[in-house]
Amino acid sequence: MVFTFNYSRIIVKVYCNSTYILYMKVSSKQKIRMYSHHEHDLDVEEEFWPIMGTLLSILGVWTGVIHLIDYLTLDSIPWWIEPFTIVPVIFLLIMKEKFDSLNPLHWWPMVWGYKAKLPDEDRITIRPIDTERIMHQHGGRLNVHIIDYEHIKFRKRKDAVVFTLMNS
Repeated sequence: MVFTFNYSRIIVKVYCNSTYILYMKVSSKQKIRMYSHHEHDLDVEEEFWPIMGTLLSILGVWTGVIHLIDYLTLDSIPWWIEPFTIVPVIFLLIMKEKFDSLNPLHWWPMVWGYKAKLPDEDRITIRPIDTERIMHQHGGRLNVHIIDYEHIKFRKRKDAVVFTLMNS
């Protein structure tokens, strides 16, 4: 708990582990502020336990299958590594969701790329036809990735410069 009178204390963490304390004037109506740093009442939704049960059962079945394969191959995998063999599958599901492709050549925006701003007339609306048109117009998935409705990311700097010059 922090009790303050007439001034509110704000602690800001900055780089190099140094702490700065800023004092701000509190309104005259508010004399005491109380801050609780620990939330004692954890709000668990109704869907939490069924989802956790489903995920844990998938992990259990996966571990069982890997354990059976490991048993048939003379126990070459340590028992504590068997549940972690699902990590590549989870990674592929995340990439499929984020980049809409299982092809690793389409994941380049995760690592590099040159960002450009879309002009006002090419702003993407709710229709997915706009995204397909813009992707096809600028070279497809291997050359361009749409970040959001205002920005587009190019694989090559040359393409980003040409796009910016043509749409300025």
